[in-house]
Amino acid sequence: MFKSVQYVLKENFSNLFRIYSIAKYELLADMRDSKFGIVWNFLSPTIQVFTYWLIFGVAWNRKPVEVNGVEVPYLLWLIVGYAAWWFIQPCITQGCSAIHSKINVITKMKFPVSVLPATVVCKEFFNHLCMLIIAFVALLLFGFRPNWYWLNLVYYAFCAFVIVEAIGLILSVLTMLWRDVKKLVTSLTRMLFYFTPLIWNCHFDSNVPFHSILNKIMKLNPFYYIVNGYRDSVFYQKNFWDHPALTVYFWIFTIIAFVLGCMLMYKFKKKFIDLF
Repeated sequence: MFKSVQYVLKENFSNLFRIYSIAKYELLADMRDSKFGIVWNFLSPTIQVFTYWLIFGVAWNRKPVEVNGVEVPYLLWLIVGYAAWWFIQPCITQGCSAIHSKINVITKMKFPVSVLPATVVCKEFFNHLCMLIIAFVALLLFGFRPNWYWLNLVYYAFCAFVIVEAIGLILSVLTMLWRDVKKLVTSLTRMLFYFTPLIWNCHFDSNVPFHSILNKIMKLNPFYYIVNGYRDSVFYQKNFWDHPALTVYFWIFTIIAFVLGCMLMYKFKKKFIDLF
């Protein structure tokens, strides 16, 4: 176990520049394929959020979200939560193909395969920063001003980075063993969108049936910790240590996932070519 973790960590840290270069190349390649380039990195999440706001905010006439006496416009509440999901979701779905999509590279040269999930995460982190800029602009327009609690976003972004890297290690190997894994994961992420939750407040929304039971179930989802952490930092002036039980649970889950991913990567590192 420790040998596999050491192997993955050493390979990733010794290839940081390679990870950066691959992520940068793929990001620029996506931009070159479109006429507006980087504009889509801002336009795509804006359209997504606007669509969800029209359906769940306007059509359903959602009132401002009130938590512990703090009232937040539903649009802002949605944007901040979605900023985290805009990073998590593509890292998971694209992480499945992290190894399989590089078949030409792996078969033609000696390549540190374990760095490939990290390249996906680094690429999507840039898109996450674009989404955060959108969120900050919206917050400023609605009169919210930065404060020290916003620094907790750095911690929660790090949490998101680590857990999607851990999950990417697992899924990239499993997809090489069974191609159906990607289709299954794609379907499950659609379900996770509603069970994180992003568009409704399971803890305080009494209009949702069995909301108290659902809240307990939601907390088993590690992404709940990140999305709620973003909102706690921006709106409710809470630090990450204000939720000790959730913090411990999140990091236990993440460490187990990372160790499992390292073990899978180490076990099959010499067999990937045979699995194509």
